Amino acid sequence: TTNLLPTIMEEDRVSQQQASKYCIIHEDEEVEREAAECRLETALEEGFDVIIIEPLWLGDETVRWIKFGNFLHKTSVLSCLGVVACAPLLSPSLSSLLLHAPLGSLGIACAALYNLSWQFDPCCKYQVDYKGTELTAVPSNRLVSPSPLVLVRRNDIYRRILHNSLTLSVIAIVGWKVYKYYLQ
Repeated sequence: TTNLLPTIMEEDRVSQQQASKYCIIHEDEEVEREAAECRLETALEEGFDVIIIEPLWLGDETVRWIKFGNFLHKTSVLSCLGVVACAPLLSPSLSSLLLHAPLGSLGIACAALYNLSWQFDPCCKYQVDYKGTELTAVPSNRLVSPSPLVLVRRNDIYRRILHNSLTLSVIAIVGWKVYKYYLQ
């Protein structure tokens, strides 16, 4: 995959300092779909700060993938927060268990799916820059498309810590509620 990096950067002829900052995947009618996807995958694995995607179809697929990962993360965090916030308020009764078990299961299932499918995907480290603030750093003569998709690399370590801490808390809370209700 590292052999594809020179072909990505070959078209741009940018300095080494700029090369480590951004990567442009140009829209080219001669390039096959698989080649463009391979270029994107290589750019993601190389960890560029900004990736600019000009092919509309590739940008749409990438946005859908990132949005679905964000949806899983947010669903997990919000449902786990609901369980954690309500845990001290409700006694270990059947009604409490009926609230915590489905909400906790949803959070745990979304967290498990996220951790198994998205955690190791290099695309999960990127977010879409809808405002285009990162696009101003790229010389306009380098772009072919009038409205490219801009991906910005974000540090997601705190997001993962929050995500996994809440999930472990929910496992403990729901387990405690089940223990209290059924075994005592």
